[in-house]
Amino acid sequence: MTTVDLDRGGIQVISRAAAILRCLENEPAGLSLGAIAKRIDLPRSTVQRLVDALALEQLLEVHGAGGVRLGPALIRLASRSHGDITQRAKPFLEALSTRTGETAILVHAHGAELMALHVAISNQELRVAPVPGNFLAIHATSGGKILLAGMSDRAVTQLLNEPLRSLTPNTHTALLPLLEELRQVRQEGFAYDREEHMIGVRAIATGIETPHGHYAISLAGPAFRIVAAQDELRAALDECRNALADALRSQG
Repeated sequence: MTTVDLDRGGIQVISRAAAILRCLENEPAGLSLGAIAKRIDLPRSTVQRLVDALALEQLLEVHGAGGVRLGPALIRLASRSHGDITQRAKPFLEALSTRTGETAILVHAHGAELMALHVAISNQELRVAPVPGNFLAIHATSGGKILLAGMSDRAVTQLLNEPLRSLTPNTHTALLPLLEELRQVRQEGFAYDREEHMIGVRAIATGIETPHGHYAISLAGPAFRIVAAQDELRAALDECRNALADALRSQG
């Protein structure tokens, strides 16, 4: 085999791997190997080998027979595209955290996962401190519910598979009660995590539309403090969102 043949073989492998990634781009719930093979017109055995190789690099995730989807490594690479909004939002989140005494978080959705892009951690001794870049369950967080509320009920149903993952006794595990809550979120403009992601922790979030897409800003803290200051936290979130939106518009 000549060097030219080797080069052509390598290019073909890359091209086929890229075809698989593109195929899954708008399929947050994932596709089966057979569905992928049919879409990109390749033998199932070839797709299996490529998927296995991509999964080893965390570029894909495989969840049973019907669940090949984009993986965390690829999603983290994609998150770098949010660098501009993250930098612009940082001083507003720091001010929000200082004002409220709670942790302020900027989040964005990647399929059924929620990524924390920036975290301004509370300076109180008892506090919540999520790690930027970590993934959270979209259906069990206030920020996730804000982003789900920006979608139609049909799109949410296609995105999430029942039963929803249970993280605490308070987590929605069925779609119907979650969809009912999302209708209320659309009306109020705020969403709540009522100890659904972690017992003892609550959060309130609101959304912000930017030229880069739809994001959510949340305040998270010990449940007793969030409940006691709920009205003040909503007001602070509202002012932060409006100030950040004005800044983004003025800076183009």
